[in-house]
Amino acid sequence: MQTGQPLYPVTVINMFTKQAVSTGEKGVYSIPANPGDVITFSYIGYKTIQKTKPISVLIATLNISLEPAEYQLQEFMLRPGHLTQYQMDSTERASIYKVPLQRTHPNPIMSPASAIAELFSHRAKTVYQFQKNFAAGEVEKFIDSRYSPELVTRLTGITGDSIGHFMYAYPMPLDFARIASDLELKMWIRDNYKKWSRNQVSDIVADKH
Repeated sequence: MQTGQPLYPVTVINMFTKQAVSTGEKGVYSIPANPGDVITFSYIGYKTIQKTKPISVLIATLNISLEPAEYQLQEFMLRPGHLTQYQMDSTERASIYKVPLQRTHPNPIMSPASAIAELFSHRAKTVYQFQKNFAAGEVEKFIDSRYSPELVTRLTGITGDSIGHFMYAYPMPLDFARIASDLELKMWIRDNYKKWSRNQVSDIVADKH
């Protein structure tokens, strides 16, 4: 809580029973735990911490403060056997469109004539627009690879048009899709489904009035 405000939803896991819950909008949580059980608290962009339920008490109240995480990316090499289906498809698409994707604007200092000609080139404008569209499409495909209708149905039980209504109401942010663990992603879907369900009930009640 760098700002002193409640974080929502923080994932809370009993490491002994593997039961997981998430905090409410006011930061409140409740999870079954025996004395001595280790409880972890995690939230995107913050350091995960662990707390042990005191052995001397049956009901414990733990006020938790999370610290922002500092990430340092490690250099690594992708190998074919380690790639996801999205990564393999993305690599193939990048290879197919390699030429237009590698086109860059001429340096106005080193090649002023070329830079001016580029401004009036319909072909150049088309290529650069394609690059933007391609990048946007890759973002959408990546999110779809993690936030799919099949996963939503498996976690919530909703089917048909309701899936589209739910996913449209709660689009997944790119940054979250990139760094969330599978458990955090599932908790995010379930938490938003609860809110979506409450809104559906409210709308039905409003229509009746």
